[in-house]
Amino acid sequence: MSEDTVALMAVERDDEPAAAKTPWYRRRWLRVLSWLGTAGVVTYGAVRLFGLETGFLLVTTVAFVPYFVVAAIVGAGVQAVVRHWLAAGITAATAIALAAVLVPRAVADDQPTAGGAELTVMSVNLYVGNANFDYIMELVEEHQPDLLSVQELTPGSPDAFTERGLDEIMPYSILEPDDLAIGTGLYSRYPLERIETVGRDAIFYQIAAEIDMPEGTDIRFMAAHPAAPASAERIPLWEEDFEQLPRPDGGLPWVIAGDFNATLDHENMRELLDSGYTDAAEAMGEGLDATWQPTGGYLNGLVKIPAVTLDHVIAEEGIEVLDWEVLDDAGSDHAPVVARLRLQ
Repeated sequence: MSEDTVALMAVERDDEPAAAKTPWYRRRWLRVLSWLGTAGVVTYGAVRLFGLETGFLLVTTVAFVPYFVVAAIVGAGVQAVVRHWLAAGITAATAIALAAVLVPRAVADDQPTAGGAELTVMSVNLYVGNANFDYIMELVEEHQPDLLSVQELTPGSPDAFTERGLDEIMPYSILEPDDLAIGTGLYSRYPLERIETVGRDAIFYQIAAEIDMPEGTDIRFMAAHPAAPASAERIPLWEEDFEQLPRPDGGLPWVIAGDFNATLDHENMRELLDSGYTDAAEAMGEGLDATWQPTGGYLNGLVKIPAVTLDHVIAEEGIEVLDWEVLDDAGSDHAPVVARLRLQ
């Protein structure tokens, strides 16, 4: 064998590793990105599953768990495409764990059998007085609520309702209108007496009252509006407002309706429910129906913040939930909601 042949064979052997380069899907930068994605998913999952949200960033982002589950599943699929199996498995497992906490909201619960009066409760956020009052009155006439919780009741709002006949339909009320989002109102078909010891220290007005219901099934009702966690400075106020919301205490049963500025993924909302309440939407298997989305957006409205569920009607355990509905919005960033209950 000639020296030239030996040299050529050596060159070919040297070229073999180059021909067997690392496949594209195993490139280091791609694996690093994949692991970073998995780390983000696991961190987010831990925050939600263990109630670790604190501070503005975590409190706001934990509201979007349903969307995050979808994104995590898509991410796991991408990792599978690039054959990063371990990362894909961890991402998928976390997504499944998060999806598991959402399932009860989509499955109707068995309800207690109550024998008292039926009660229809409606909640409306007036969007700082900019909502469509004519449409709200149409909803009132259609659904005939016994109790109406009104948030963001501005100084001119009570007169707007009076002009449209709300006082004739619901002749009893406690109203605290104010500028911006501070004001709140409670309208009722039945006599009511304010409970002065509840809801007085919140950043937004909140109104609690004892309702003189027919058939001897009196209740306590609250038009709720905890502070919005819209900035780092507001988070402590939001947390304090939730601590002050009434808990079942063995007295007359509570029903609370309004803009809670929290989803069922927030730890403070879950703690409130665990104290002895049922969320009407979750009880009906409709707990994933969104109620709030900003009217504006980014890039001239092309990109919008996803809709989430901030408006709730919660009833003390033992009260039967008969129906729940999220209605079309009334020119507000919040959709009106209505629940039908049967009291104990």
